[in-house]
Amino acid sequence: MTENAPRAIISAAIAETAADWIVRRDGGKLSADDERSFQEWLSEPAHRRALERLEELWCLIDSDPAPVASQPGLPPIALKRRSIFGRNRSSFPPPARKPRRWAGAAVAASVALAAFASFGDWPTRLRADYATGVGERRLLTLEDGSRVTLGSSSAIVHDFSGTRRQIRLLEGSALFEVAPDRSRPFTVEAAGGSATALGTAFAVRERDGIAELVVTQHRVRVIGGGRSAIVDEGRRVDFDAETLGAVEAAGNGATAWTRGRLVVVNRPLREVVAEIARYRHGYLSVTGTAAEVKVSGVYDLDHPLEAVDSIERSLNLKSFRFSDRLIVLHR
Repeated sequence: MTENAPRAIISAAIAETAADWIVRRDGGKLSADDERSFQEWLSEPAHRRALERLEELWCLIDSDPAPVASQPGLPPIALKRRSIFGRNRSSFPPPARKPRRWAGAAVAASVALAAFASFGDWPTRLRADYATGVGERRLLTLEDGSRVTLGSSSAIVHDFSGTRRQIRLLEGSALFEVAPDRSRPFTVEAAGGSATALGTAFAVRERDGIAELVVTQHRVRVIGGGRSAIVDEGRRVDFDAETLGAVEAAGNGATAWTRGRLVVVNRPLREVVAEIARYRHGYLSVTGTAAEVKVSGVYDLDHPLEAVDSIERSLNLKSFRFSDRLIVLHR
């Protein structure tokens, strides 16, 4: 079976038990009774498959090359497996060298991350007036007649009291089509900065603590790092509480997400994968040298798994897949 061939689905319960065994055995302190229990558990084919898949995951996230460098002639993945389970993989004896407890913990954490990633940032959602789930887009009409398109995994709060119209983007992305009202400025706060409409429509996206503004109609005044700038239609700028970037031309696909598309031109694969990951449940990442490969293309955000498959094929990559909920792309 090749690495990218379809594999049987492994239940969350089995995956969690497998991760627990990895953590316990990596500590090297199993009793004789525990060892018998482990071998009995391992006798089930589904359990062994789960353990093997988690070993592969650990191989991808492990950054210590010492076991590989000291034992030529074996494939790297086999050498790294020996560093957890010892020499004879068929019987999985205890590790002969000093245990690395963080290794098992990393595997367990990865399983937990894949299991719970779909729940999103609940504290943020509880504060939001409006929010979307994973892969969801939502069109809102606010009380002043302005329209807001929320992207996947996005949340906003708004305050239209008195003489102001103020929105705070808590996470994700939003396109604002602003109803005219000269007596009440329309301002969006994000990443510690702000954008105030001087016209009709603009989009704001928050990612990793930095906000991106794209103006689609008329102009917007943006404030970041104590500085301000006027951004015209067809232009973009990054900003946060500390900085205001250079105003640049926005690409043709800057707001393609509102139509369920991701348009990228010469961007690192890690950025593309991170964006696609916002549109699917579970865990998706890219590791190693593949992360910096520059890519261009149009990807369907309404079908993110197909987008991942397309990237894997077109770049001749490999993938570790623990069902479709945990995918790691690599060379």
